[in-house]
Amino acid sequence: MKKVIFILVFFVGICYVHAGEGTYSLTLDAGLRNITGVKDAGGNNLYEEVYGKNNLAYGIDFGYNFGKYFQVFLHGEYFSAKGELTVTKEDTTLTIIPMEFGFRFKYMLGREMFYPYIGMGAGYYLYKEENVIGTVEEGKAGFFGEIGCNIYFVKSFFLDLKAKYLIIKIEGSEETVDLGGLALMGGIGVSF
Repeated sequence: MKKVIFILVFFVGICYVHAGEGTYSLTLDAGLRNITGVKDAGGNNLYEEVYGKNNLAYGIDFGYNFGKYFQVFLHGEYFSAKGELTVTKEDTTLTIIPMEFGFRFKYMLGREMFYPYIGMGAGYYLYKEENVIGTVEEGKAGFFGEIGCNIYFVKSFFLDLKAKYLIIKIEGSEETVDLGGLALMGGIGVSF
């Protein structure tokens, strides 16, 4: 444990010393994610009936700034929701783990404090649903768009706030399941 703390303090120290460069960024974030799911004939969202709304998601984002306004980034995330089947009331779990690659356009407002951005990209989304009926474990490509803002509060440390919309459609034998939807995320990041 002491080694982990030492490495974290060392990493933060290096980032603090090189605060003026800002070529790379690392962000840890968390937030709420809704999934569009499947609608029944009456227009009810079957996903919400099973898993509820506003499930938590956790992510990590590594960015590389090039030029004055542009950033490419890799993003990983962990999303898991627990619920119960509508008929049998048995437990069910849905897990989605994406690996995303994207591009952001950033612009500075004010005195190097506010950096609003708009971004888009694509990813590969591993999903797994487990319950008494069986287990489905597959992967699917998808797309996303996002809008957000980095707010620098101390040299190279910033608060990241964003809204993100994902498009992931799974074609089933009887219906199409939409695992996309809106995510609202917030996080802490460091630029070095």
